[in-house]
Amino acid sequence: MQYDFLKNIRLVMLDMDGTIYKGSKLFDCTLPFLDFLKSNGIKYAFLSNNSSFSTNMYVQKLQKLGVNAAADEFYISTHYTIDYLHKNMPQVKKIYLLAIPEVMREFEAAGFELTDQDPDAFVLAFDKTLTYEKLCKGAYFLRSGVPSIATHPDVFCPANPGEWLVDCGAMIAALETSTNKKMTVLGKPDPGILRHAAWRFNIDDMSQCMMIGDRLSTDISVGINANAHTCHICAEVNEFCTEKIVPDMAVHDLGVLHEIWIRQIQAQKIN
Repeated sequence: MQYDFLKNIRLVMLDMDGTIYKGSKLFDCTLPFLDFLKSNGIKYAFLSNNSSFSTNMYVQKLQKLGVNAAADEFYISTHYTIDYLHKNMPQVKKIYLLAIPEVMREFEAAGFELTDQDPDAFVLAFDKTLTYEKLCKGAYFLRSGVPSIATHPDVFCPANPGEWLVDCGAMIAALETSTNKKMTVLGKPDPGILRHAAWRFNIDDMSQCMMIGDRLSTDISVGINANAHTCHICAEVNEFCTEKIVPDMAVHDLGVLHEIWIRQIQAQKIN
């Protein structure tokens, strides 16, 4: 059967903006789909590159939209950056961090000292409080050879009509262009973010995980790179993607995936 792999999925990782909501509007199909997963014993969590929200801010945002989500149901590029530093750069204790205050507190809670003098590493998040002075300070550290990490590569963030949000990837471009130096860029499509998220839910076999999202270059690529199954939400073209990236399935929205999955379960019962 075309989507036979669905019967083995134990964990669904969902992108958020463009997948379960758009800007400040929850899609009508989101809650029925989440209820379907729960009723069939399939775990789910939210995986996002957007580090301009803290975990608590995401919890509050989804609750306002009508989704009753807990803090441990999120894995954001912020979490992956912290995990990456602890695992791969344990010598890093002091960091120069460009991030909103709420995200700064998450790094401090993880044991890092924030400083703008002689840091062990420079970390760039999606900083909506960014100033020219802070950007120049980061460029100085990057140019000086301080290990420099960005939480994710997205150049823009989905927004409400009439808005266009410059994201972390555009900030990376400014820093790298001005210094002729390269940063280490984490987040989707780096497979580590999806694997770390799956491990939190005791999933080691990535063929039991499905990544769902609206961006081929990040959401679908991270699933492919991590050997997970993938579903592209393709209601609209919402990115600059020139690569040929082929998901396991492509649907207009979660409602269509919901219908396909129900038919798959019914077919299994008949067989």
